[in-house]
Amino acid sequence: MLPVLIILFSTSGMLLAQSQKQIDKFNKERTAYFTEQLELSDAESKAFWPLYEDFRNRKMKLIEDERNTWSYAHKNADNLTEKEILETLEKGYSLKEKQLALEEEYYQDKFLSALPAMKVLMLGKVEWDFRRYLLNELRGEGKGHGGQRKGVGAGTGPDAKGQLPMAADPCML
Repeated sequence: MLPVLIILFSTSGMLLAQSQKQIDKFNKERTAYFTEQLELSDAESKAFWPLYEDFRNRKMKLIEDERNTWSYAHKNADNLTEKEILETLEKGYSLKEKQLALEEEYYQDKFLSALPAMKVLMLGKVEWDFRRYLLNELRGEGKGHGGQRKGVGAGTGPDAKGQLPMAADPCML
């Protein structure tokens, strides 16, 4: 029994380490991509990245809360009262409104304190392009898979070939 527990715990530790390694790799690649695409100076990077990380963490928490709200409601739909359904609908849409308010706070105020307006405007596109690139990589359409880029976003990377200097297995957002 003890050897099984040791193997189980060591395996879970390796999985955690691998996950953290992938997260660190993803964050490094995202930072490099955004910095290059937005042409951030050192001063802009210093001011922008703490703001962006705070924004992203807060937004991800709201998205997770919203996802959990809808997931719970759908799994338990047959057992919810009319009042509980209405409360769930209100909570779900309230979380959407909070996401919008957060975006407005950061894009209309905080990011503008760190970056010129044009770079703030381009930030949404850079986020979208990076997500699209990750999806292409996961589908095996990017670098490391014959160099073929197909579909939406082909040729939108930062280097002359339209590809990012990333491995073929980036982790998801």
